[in-house]
Amino acid sequence: MMVDHGHYDALLALAKKRRSIRHFRPDPVPDEYIERIIEVARWAPSGFHSQPWEFVVIRDQTLKNEIVQASNRRRPETGASREAESHAVLPRSDFAVAPVFILLAGDWRARHRFPAHITQADETAEADVFNSSLASAFLLLHLAAASLGLASQWCTRVVRGSSGESVRRIMGLPEHIRMYDLMAVGYAAKPPIEKPLRDLAGLVHYEAPQEGEFRTPEQIGADSQKFRAWCIRAH
Repeated sequence: MMVDHGHYDALLALAKKRRSIRHFRPDPVPDEYIERIIEVARWAPSGFHSQPWEFVVIRDQTLKNEIVQASNRRRPETGASREAESHAVLPRSDFAVAPVFILLAGDWRARHRFPAHITQADETAEADVFNSSLASAFLLLHLAAASLGLASQWCTRVVRGSSGESVRRIMGLPEHIRMYDLMAVGYAAKPPIEKPLRDLAGLVHYEAPQEGEFRTPEQIGADSQKFRAWCIRAH
């Protein structure tokens, strides 16, 4: 079987190019680009081919401002001290400047396509399949944007907790439409800094790995400190 290494090399280059950008230029993005991005995402795998996704494209600046304001009013929830510390350290990004938001949501009713062993378990089992499907589509949104020379940012806080409740009201979404995540997309205002990764050899395991093959708490702590420092600089 012939292997097309060109496809692999192109995919690896695209994965490296995709970065979470937090500072955008206000330059408009062509409608054709947005359609192309969503065209890629709709080919994502989904549980039992349920295709639960709905893509909401938001360009209106007034509406975007309302969404950003709602996310900035987020109240600390579980782990309040960690949340407070996180918001105090990380500079606020300017994703409101991005010309386009794409809100990825899923229609909870689509789970009727799930087989009985999923639907008769509990809602957690259904939600796992539902959310995994949306996660696949969300990653493809970002890769597609990168392939067109665009920058993108995960804006998770927009759809979580009290922020999510406010955004749902702002958008007027029905109860069966569940927001998954929001992507801001546009052109980067500045290039990203180099991204540190864990070594490949340290995260690949074969067959039945033993406990000693995984990182120690000390190693995780050191890695977390290093990667968090990078994250702060990347903002």
